[in-house]
Amino acid sequence: MCNGKRFGWALFLWMLLTGVALAAQDRGPLAASNRFPLHLIFLSPRPISAELPDQGALEAELAVDYSSVYFDEHSEAYDLLLDMETMVAELSLVYALSERLGLRLHVPLVSMNSGFLDDFLEGYHDALGVPNYGREDRPPDSFAYRMARGGEPWVEGSTGEFGWADITVSAQWELLRPSGARTWQSSILASLKAPTGDPDFGYGSGRWDAGLFLPTQWSFQHWSLHFMPGFICHDDPETLGAEVRARNSYSLFGGAAYAYNQRWIWLGQLSYFSSPIEDTGVARIDDGALELALGFRRVLNRNWRMEFAFCEDPFTLAAPDFTLHLDLVWSSSK
Repeated sequence: MCNGKRFGWALFLWMLLTGVALAAQDRGPLAASNRFPLHLIFLSPRPISAELPDQGALEAELAVDYSSVYFDEHSEAYDLLLDMETMVAELSLVYALSERLGLRLHVPLVSMNSGFLDDFLEGYHDALGVPNYGREDRPPDSFAYRMARGGEPWVEGSTGEFGWADITVSAQWELLRPSGARTWQSSILASLKAPTGDPDFGYGSGRWDAGLFLPTQWSFQHWSLHFMPGFICHDDPETLGAEVRARNSYSLFGGAAYAYNQRWIWLGQLSYFSSPIEDTGVARIDDGALELALGFRRVLNRNWRMEFAFCEDPFTLAAPDFTLHLDLVWSSSK
């Protein structure tokens, strides 16, 4: 009897972790965002699926991103020093009100700290024979987050504490729904960023931002292609005294996914958006933000899936040196 109970519990655990019935393959892109601290202040694009969950279904997602950032740039107008490692834990909820209309909520919690990776990264860059971004000019594993314009402070960050960043609420309307003959899917996404983060520490702008995006995907056999152009209206941020002017930005996202089987999906994608602030004289800011993400998605069972990605700035623009992205998703869809 005891052996029978053990076998029953072992079978139940195996079913929970691996799933007897698998969910329909998620054809959406990696939910990886650019975690450069400047982009926590403003509304920035987040790749999403063009397809909503089933009507009445709720999808909950917890993403944890760990990034290393070193950015020491100056111009006649701006002084920017960012030396930190950050962790962003973001809770996202998606609810399908109807077959075509859904609501999305993204709530990020941020921690900025001095970190522990500087010595490792210096050795890694030396081994590859590539620059270390100037980290050697500062003490290892030190923290700095200072942005100023014209000698007046914009942001003075602090280390060690978790803080809420600006939350984003979105409405999504499916324009093209999947069908037996149609391989294209497309939606229109309207997003609004609310000023819930503290602008003094760089967790928000203190203002409202709005954006319009067009997530689109094309699926055929084992492959899916993803696209998402967008346009964002930014308001001037609150500062500690500096006069900083925002400007509207545009974005373009593209990626591909290969479904190896019913459980494993491999993904790669590039995301770009133009600078949300006026010309700074710092090319790495003014040229916008470009980030490459490579990863996989694992379907655990009918309701659970996870994904992992490694994200890197391929051209040293306004993006972290790298980000490790881990995501766990639960869906009530049948």
